[in-house]
Amino acid sequence: MGVLSIALMAAALAQDADQAVTSYDGAFFAASRPSDAKAMIDRIPGFAFDGGGAVRGLSGAAGNVLIDGRRPSSKSDSLSDVLARIPADQVIRIDVIRGGAPGIDMQRKPVVANVIRDPRGGISGTVSVADQLTLDAEGRNQAQVAADVAGRLGAHAFEAAASYTRGDPHDRRRTHRLRAAADGRLLMDSQIDSDKPAEALVGAAAYETALPVGDVRLNIRGYREISDVAERDVFAYPHGLGVLTEAYRGSGGELGGRYVAPLAGGLELEALALKSWRANATRARSVNGAKIAGYERGDESGETVGRAVLRFHGWDALSLETGLEAAFNWLEGDSALMVGGVLAPVPGSHARVEERRGEGFATGVWQPSSALAIEAGLRMEASILDPGHGEEQSLEFAKPSAALTWTPSPQRLIRIRIEREVGQLNFNDFLASVNMYTGVVTAGAGLLAPTQTLRAELAFEQQFAGRGALAAILRQEQVEDVIGLAPVAGPNGLFDARSNVGSGLRQVLELNSTLPLDGGGISGGLLKAGLKAVRSEVTDAATGERRSYSGQSALEWNAAFTQDLPAWNASWGVNLSGASDKTAYRFDGTEVSGAEPWASAFVDYSPRSDVTLRLEVNNLTARSAWSERDVHGGLRHVADLVYAERRDEESYRNVRLSVRKAFN
Repeated sequence: MGVLSIALMAAALAQDADQAVTSYDGAFFAASRPSDAKAMIDRIPGFAFDGGGAVRGLSGAAGNVLIDGRRPSSKSDSLSDVLARIPADQVIRIDVIRGGAPGIDMQRKPVVANVIRDPRGGISGTVSVADQLTLDAEGRNQAQVAADVAGRLGAHAFEAAASYTRGDPHDRRRTHRLRAAADGRLLMDSQIDSDKPAEALVGAAAYETALPVGDVRLNIRGYREISDVAERDVFAYPHGLGVLTEAYRGSGGELGGRYVAPLAGGLELEALALKSWRANATRARSVNGAKIAGYERGDESGETVGRAVLRFHGWDALSLETGLEAAFNWLEGDSALMVGGVLAPVPGSHARVEERRGEGFATGVWQPSSALAIEAGLRMEASILDPGHGEEQSLEFAKPSAALTWTPSPQRLIRIRIEREVGQLNFNDFLASVNMYTGVVTAGAGLLAPTQTLRAELAFEQQFAGRGALAAILRQEQVEDVIGLAPVAGPNGLFDARSNVGSGLRQVLELNSTLPLDGGGISGGLLKAGLKAVRSEVTDAATGERRSYSGQSALEWNAAFTQDLPAWNASWGVNLSGASDKTAYRFDGTEVSGAEPWASAFVDYSPRSDVTLRLEVNNLTARSAWSERDVHGGLRHVADLVYAERRDEESYRNVRLSVRKAFN
């Protein structure tokens, strides 16, 4: 019996034990020889990885993967990076839980994966080196070195990781820009090329230990980012040369912790707290003949959040949790635009924004049988937002949710879910910004209310042939207080600024499939494909007409073929993503942009069990991209056209080689 057959039998036996939980042990992944937990997650049939949202607070930031039944205690350290630091040989199994299971915090996700690590002691880690070379680009490359270590000594466990990246990774060859007046006269014809060197240093560490009652985990993370852009604009008409330079410096960190303790009567207490801080500074200068413009922006921001959860697991069929979360967020910044040495006033050039927010919640999951799970919950949120304009907003929201998950067989799932969700404000919207590449100026926002979404979702999943799966999700979202761009008056004319523009509608269809190709004669072959279709409506703040969401693609698709070659200790594959086409709306014009399909290929080879070499070739077709922008003298539906501009971008292929060494 082959390795794959044994793996499929093990998964099937686990499914029969509990239709809500499907377990995948090491035998299931043996043929593909994954190096880490993230690579294992990517191999699970029908499971779509969700890294979580980059939002304020903790309740909305969780992804759909747990580690030993717990969410990662860090918010800034991405879930993908955390999983990539767990060696595959340290994973006993991965449980995929649909609908809910006793003792599992589902994070308000319908499906989660739980990575179960080996609790035995020892020290393990990895060291990796990578280099990405952009072909035909005069030696443009980016190098990276990374290392991580983890250990468990009795009741004590520790983790540490660091990475350093330096180089120029962008693949743009050149951009051809044409600008014409409303009567067709040529105003501009130029070729743009650029260099974008950057470097990033990231470090993270964690310590976990058992206490007389419960256990505690502490984590810390810090980063520093630098980038320096130099863009050259060679004009064929009118003849000349333009130069744009932009320097960015960013840094930040996070300190957090988690405490978990069992209490009497089947109760469990979990407390989390974290504090994060960030600082960003941008300085840009554009010189085009006698025209000189400069832009500076600097901001600092931070978040302090605490969360306490009380869980009850006293009954096998019922789990309950209730808790409180409190958060304080702030941002302070300044921006300035200079044109010809003179300050150009823009609304919102200084901002000091604060939000104090509290939330109480209760959730219950009832499993009357192994085939049925019912979840219901209610969250109550209250917040005070001070945008720094001398007035505060007091906001209150009720956020109910309910879900029913039915698994009539171990291979089939049907899920219905309805919930009300409140979005998180982006504090950067309150501070004015300038895109020096396009000349677009966006004013700082005034008062903003977060978007409120009533979401209804129907999902179906069917597994087949061991590794095969077909999943479909139909979702409708009724949105209130949509945040979009709207014209605001400034000292020298109209500007776009983020504002609440009314109600909106989003209808989404997602299809994902995984097809094993062994039966077709391709041993170890796997074909994955995904499609997402979106129909959206919102009222345009400038014209009053209904249109699609700004920057929303109506159709996206992707496909990936992989083949495991266990006899050669190797695997290879090809990835494709579809062409993009979307429209962005501003009060004085629109910008339609698109790109050709993207393709890449890779080969993984393990000359021995602790060494993995990976070769990637990206942008195989050297895809092109384009944009068409029209600019009017005022509101675009009434003012005359000032000019129309088209940009056509060419790009390079690149090759990336990485070597990863694991040790135990």
